[in-house]
Amino acid sequence: MVVTTMKLKLLLALGALTVVTGCEGYGPMPPPPPITPNPPGGVYRAVGTEPFWDLTIDERQMVFTDRGNNVQVAQPTPRVIVGFAGEIYQTPRLNVNIVHKQCSDGMSDRVYQDSVQVDVDGRRYEGCGGGAAAPAGLAGTNWGVAAINSRTIPASDRYYVRFEGDRMSARFGCNSMAGPYRFQNGTLTAGPLAMTRMACPDMSDEQLAAGILNAPLVARFEGDRLYLVNPPSEIVLTRSY
Repeated sequence: MVVTTMKLKLLLALGALTVVTGCEGYGPMPPPPPITPNPPGGVYRAVGTEPFWDLTIDERQMVFTDRGNNVQVAQPTPRVIVGFAGEIYQTPRLNVNIVHKQCSDGMSDRVYQDSVQVDVDGRRYEGCGGGAAAPAGLAGTNWGVAAINSRTIPASDRYYVRFEGDRMSARFGCNSMAGPYRFQNGTLTAGPLAMTRMACPDMSDEQLAAGILNAPLVARFEGDRLYLVNPPSEIVLTRSY
């Protein structure tokens, strides 16, 4: 009887070892899908026109506002359904279908990353969402200056960079500069740039920016921002519409 009991304990121990060893071959369990299309803590935004409406989705709730009819509906954010073309959220009052396809709001030159369809209490709204899509090129784009070498520049009509056809113009606080440019394989080469000769109390931003633009710059788009970089120098631009 004692021998039989010992054999049984040995068999149970071997069986448990086999189960543990077998599970190790599969690795850790994959993480659950994200609650929103954004990283944790982020907020997804969508907008539409006719009527004007907007939508926000965060980790706690979805809030839809019809600005034209003064209607607002909020629902707890459900578990996202990851579809073939994007994300789907379904609640009793709000259903949101996000398709990762570029979308224009129809009233400006702004192009968004996603097309968004929202059903609110049975009524359908269509619009755009996500961050701004990067433009195909620089021609026809206008930018405000957000920073020069990590120094924040307050929004002002005296700080801008504009691209029209194969020419560009810019201003960094005082004088205007203009001339040809080339944008090829992600690199911006400006100039030669002609500059006006007005004297201003502070011309430090202008002198710094002119020096940066004097060398080829790597151009990197991130949503509504354009980074012009030649380490350690950098000009950060924000898209104007």
